[in-house]
Amino acid sequence: MDQIQWQNSFRAYFKKQGYDICWDGLTLPMDVHCLSKGDYLFQQGDFANQLYFLHTGLVRYVSVSAQGKEFTQSFVKGARIIGSTKAMVTQTPSMFGIQALGDCLLLSYPWKAFYGQMRHDKAFLEFYIHFLEGLFIDKDERARALVKYSAERRYLDFCTDFAELKDSIPQQHIASYIGITPVALSRIRKKLKLGASD
Repeated sequence: MDQIQWQNSFRAYFKKQGYDICWDGLTLPMDVHCLSKGDYLFQQGDFANQLYFLHTGLVRYVSVSAQGKEFTQSFVKGARIIGSTKAMVTQTPSMFGIQALGDCLLLSYPWKAFYGQMRHDKAFLEFYIHFLEGLFIDKDERARALVKYSAERRYLDFCTDFAELKDSIPQQHIASYIGITPVALSRIRKKLKLGASD
């Protein structure tokens, strides 16, 4: 694909979401990023001031504690806008990293310049507001699930949402995502396997 085809792919994402955005004011060049499994788009502490579009692939958002322990915050499948909203808007270091779980293709624009050129388009602003609302809703629902549902229920929900991942990524990624230890996850998987064989 050439630059025009990448741009068309990016714009088609918004069109598919139902937003008829006028792109005439956007003159910025687009960057293309190809990641292999295990590569980081950016790491915790990096200045991630780009608007990223995950064209194809799957990534995880990961943070690291002061003791060096990893926590998987979320998994995201393309096609979707990704990145650190706080780091992007405030031009400060990101509080998490984004790691590819397979081959990924991403497109990006520098956020500050991109927003400067697009902020007068009503359809884009509507998309941006709804996108931020979606982030808040997802965060609330995840927090609710960690409190309300059992670890087994959270694992089953993960298997439904990310069926292709349950046997293809390190179990510690899944365990940290659903808020339990790898040992506890192993017990749940064993219990479910025994139940299925009865």
